[in-house]
Amino acid sequence: MSDETLVQLAQDLEWLGCEAGFYSKKTSEAGVEVFLERQREVLATVDKIERELKGAVRFNITSLVGVEYPMEWAFDSITNLLGVLHTVKQAALEGAAELPSKVRQFSRMVNNYLEASLRMTA
Repeated sequence: MSDETLVQLAQDLEWLGCEAGFYSKKTSEAGVEVFLERQREVLATVDKIERELKGAVRFNITSLVGVEYPMEWAFDSITNLLGVLHTVKQAALEGAAELPSKVRQFSRMVNNYLEASLRMTA
Protein backbone atom coordinates (compact mmCIF):
# COMPACT_ATOMS: atom_id res chain seq x y z
CA MET A 1 0.00 0.00 0.00
CA SER A 2 1.36 3.39 -0.86
CA ASP A 3 0.71 6.55 1.08
CA GLU A 4 -0.82 8.06 -2.05
CA THR A 5 -3.33 5.22 -2.32
CA LEU A 6 -4.41 5.62 1.29
CA VAL A 7 -4.71 9.40 0.96
CA GLN A 8 -6.70 9.10 -2.29
CA LEU A 9 -9.09 6.54 -0.80
CA ALA A 10 -9.54 8.68 2.33
CA GLN A 11 -10.31 11.72 0.17
CA ASP A 12 -12.78 9.71 -1.90
CA LEU A 13 -14.44 8.46 1.27
CA GLU A 14 -14.72 11.96 2.68
CA TRP A 15 -16.27 13.32 -0.51
CA LEU A 16 -18.74 10.45 -0.85
CA GLY A 17 -19.65 10.54 2.84
CA CYS A 18 -20.35 14.27 2.78
CA GLU A 19 -22.48 13.90 -0.34
CA ALA A 20 -24.39 11.00 1.23
CA GLY A 21 -24.98 13.12 4.35
CA PHE A 22 -26.28 15.98 2.20
CA TYR A 23 -28.61 13.79 0.15
CA SER A 24 -29.84 11.89 3.20
CA LYS A 25 -31.79 15.03 4.11
CA LYS A 26 -33.51 15.24 0.72
CA THR A 27 -37.04 13.87 0.48
CA SER A 28 -37.44 13.89 -3.28
CA GLU A 29 -37.19 10.63 -5.18
CA ALA A 30 -34.09 11.85 -6.99
CA GLY A 31 -32.47 12.84 -3.68
CA VAL A 32 -33.19 9.45 -2.16
CA GLU A 33 -31.76 7.69 -5.23
CA VAL A 34 -28.56 9.75 -5.07
CA PHE A 35 -28.28 9.05 -1.34
CA LEU A 36 -28.61 5.29 -1.89
CA GLU A 37 -25.97 5.38 -4.61
CA ARG A 38 -23.56 7.38 -2.42
CA GLN A 39 -24.26 5.00 0.45
CA ARG A 40 -23.23 2.05 -1.72
CA GLU A 41 -20.12 3.92 -2.86
CA VAL A 42 -19.17 4.76 0.74
CA LEU A 43 -19.47 1.11 1.75
CA ALA A 44 -17.44 0.00 -1.28
CA THR A 45 -14.71 2.55 -0.49
CA VAL A 46 -14.61 1.45 3.17
CA ASP A 47 -14.11 -2.12 1.97
CA LYS A 48 -11.24 -1.01 -0.32
CA ILE A 49 -9.52 0.82 2.52
CA GLU A 50 -9.94 -2.14 4.86
CA ARG A 51 -8.42 -4.46 2.26
CA GLU A 52 -5.50 -2.08 1.70
CA LEU A 53 -4.75 -1.76 5.42
CA LYS A 54 -5.10 -5.46 6.18
CA GLY A 55 -3.20 -6.47 3.05
CA ALA A 56 -0.29 -4.20 3.90
CA VAL A 57 0.06 -5.77 7.32
CA ARG A 58 -0.47 -9.33 6.16
CA PHE A 59 1.79 -9.38 3.13
CA ASN A 60 4.47 -6.74 3.52
CA ILE A 61 4.66 -5.02 6.86
CA THR A 62 7.87 -3.19 5.93
CA SER A 63 6.12 -1.26 3.17
CA LEU A 64 3.64 -0.03 5.74
CA VAL A 65 5.84 0.72 8.70
CA GLY A 66 9.40 0.74 7.40
CA VAL A 67 12.23 -0.89 9.24
CA GLU A 68 12.81 1.90 11.75
CA TYR A 69 9.19 2.37 12.85
CA PRO A 70 8.11 1.03 16.22
CA MET A 71 5.90 -1.96 15.39
CA GLU A 72 3.56 -1.38 18.32
CA TRP A 73 2.84 2.16 17.13
CA ALA A 74 2.13 0.94 13.60
CA PHE A 75 -0.26 -1.78 14.76
CA ASP A 76 -2.03 0.64 17.10
CA SER A 77 -2.43 3.11 14.23
CA ILE A 78 -3.84 0.44 11.91
CA THR A 79 -6.20 -0.75 14.63
CA ASN A 80 -7.42 2.79 15.24
CA LEU A 81 -7.95 3.41 11.53
CA LEU A 82 -9.90 0.16 11.18
CA GLY A 83 -12.01 1.07 14.21
CA VAL A 84 -12.97 4.42 12.73
CA LEU A 85 -13.73 2.73 9.40
CA HIS A 86 -16.17 0.50 11.27
CA THR A 87 -17.94 3.57 12.69
CA VAL A 88 -18.08 5.07 9.18
CA LYS A 89 -19.71 1.90 7.90
CA GLN A 90 -22.23 1.93 10.75
CA ALA A 91 -23.06 5.59 10.11
CA ALA A 92 -23.60 4.88 6.40
CA LEU A 93 -25.95 2.01 7.19
CA GLU A 94 -27.90 3.86 9.87
CA GLY A 95 -29.08 6.83 7.85
CA ALA A 96 -25.98 8.97 7.33
CA ALA A 97 -26.75 11.79 9.78
CA GLU A 98 -23.32 11.41 11.40
CA LEU A 99 -21.54 10.30 8.23
CA PRO A 100 -19.91 13.64 7.25
CA SER A 101 -18.26 14.05 10.66
CA LYS A 102 -17.11 10.41 10.68
CA VAL A 103 -15.49 10.58 7.23
CA ARG A 104 -13.79 13.86 8.10
CA GLN A 105 -12.46 12.27 11.29
CA PHE A 106 -11.05 9.38 9.26
CA SER A 107 -9.36 11.73 6.78
CA ARG A 108 -7.76 13.65 9.65
CA MET A 109 -6.55 10.39 11.18
CA VAL A 110 -4.95 9.32 7.89
CA ASN A 111 -3.21 12.68 7.57
CA ASN A 112 -2.03 12.54 11.19
CA TYR A 113 -0.78 8.99 10.69
CA LEU A 114 1.20 9.96 7.59
CA GLU A 115 2.63 13.09 9.23
CA ALA A 116 3.70 11.07 12.28
CA SER A 117 5.27 8.40 10.10
CA LEU A 118 7.25 11.06 8.22
CA ARG A 119 8.50 12.53 11.51
CA MET A 120 9.61 9.08 12.66
CA THR A 121 11.66 8.51 9.51
CA ALA A 122 13.29 11.96 9.56
